Amino acid sequence: MAGNDFDEIRGRGAPGATPPGCGPGSGRRPQQKDDRHPSAGWGAAMSVGKVLLHSGQVMSGSKSMLTMNHENGGFDCPGCAWPDDRSGLHLDLCENGIKHVTWEMTKDRVDRAFFEQHTVTELSGWSDYALEKQGRLTEPMVYDAETDKYVPISWSDAFVLVGDTLRALPDPNMASFYTSGRLSNEATFLYQLWAREYGTNNLPDCSNMCHEASGRALQAALGTGKGTADIDDWDAAELIIVMGVNAASNAPRMLTALAEAHRSGAQIVHVNPLKEAASRRTIVPHEFGSMAAFHPTPTGTLDIQPRIGGDWHSYAA
Repeated sequence: MAGNDFDEIRGRGAPGATPPGCGPGSGRRPQQKDDRHPSAGWGAAMSVGKVLLHSGQVMSGSKSMLTMNHENGGFDCPGCAWPDDRSGLHLDLCENGIKHVTWEMTKDRVDRAFFEQHTVTELSGWSDYALEKQGRLTEPMVYDAETDKYVPISWSDAFVLVGDTLRALPDPNMASFYTSGRLSNEATFLYQLWAREYGTNNLPDCSNMCHEASGRALQAALGTGKGTADIDDWDAAELIIVMGVNAASNAPRMLTALAEAHRSGAQIVHVNPLKEAASRRTIVPHEFGSMAAFHPTPTGTLDIQPRIGGDWHSYAA
C-alpha cells in the first residue's frame, strides 16, 4: 500500500472523505494469486519489518519480540491462544502477533474533531482495519441520535448516565455486563462483584462471544466444549488432522509444531477447500540454519479439498 493510502486511512485525507477500501463503492476488488513459496520464512520476516516501520514502533516493537510468549518476565501474545513452548523457545511469535502488539503501542488518537466529521452510519461502512488505524479515544463519548454522531461527555456525566439507566430498568437481568479477555483478574473480580450486587449474573465474556458456536459443536460431537489435547500430544502423535483452519493465517505459530511433527514421522492431513501454502511447507523463522539456507520443512502429507456445496472432494499427496 502506498504511503498516501496510509495517510488517507489514518484520517489525513480530505475531511469527511471515506478512506479507500473501507466500504461499498470504494472501487477496490479482492485479489488472488497462487503462492508457490514456502510459508513464513523470509517473507514473514520482511512483513514483520514493514509492520514495525509503518507503526513507528521499531525500537519498542523489536524489544517486545524478545519477551513475547516467554514464561519468565514475558507476556502472552494478544494475537492468538496457541500454547507456549515449554522448552524456552525464543522468538516464538508471528507477524500477526507483532501487528497486535504494535497496535497496542499506537500513538494515534481519535478526538472529538474526528467524530464531528463522521456520522455513525458512515463509520459503520468502514473496514475494521480503517477504524483501528484511527487510533485510541481521548475522552468519553456518547451517541447522539439526532445528529447520528458521537459527542463528548464528561466522566461524571457518563457515570450519572449509566446509573440512571440501570436504575430505570424494571429487572436487573435486562442488563448485560460484558468483559474482555484482556481484563486483569483483579478488575474482573470487582466488575462481576458490582454486577452481582446490582442483582444479576448476566456476565458474558469474550469466550461466549468468540467460542460459543465452536463450544456447542464440540460438546455435541465430543462431549466437551473445550480442547482435550495439549502441545505435548503433538510430539507423540502419529496422525494429525488439521480441519477447518488456515494455519498460516489463523495460527501461524502452529507451523512450528507441524514442522516438528513431520520430522518425527507423523502423517499430517489438511482438510480444507483451500490448498493453503501452510499445508505444504514452511521455513520457521527462529530456525536460523533453515532461514540462512532457505531450507523448507514439509507441514503436510495429504490435502483433502471438499467441494463447497457439493458432494465430492479431491485430494493430493
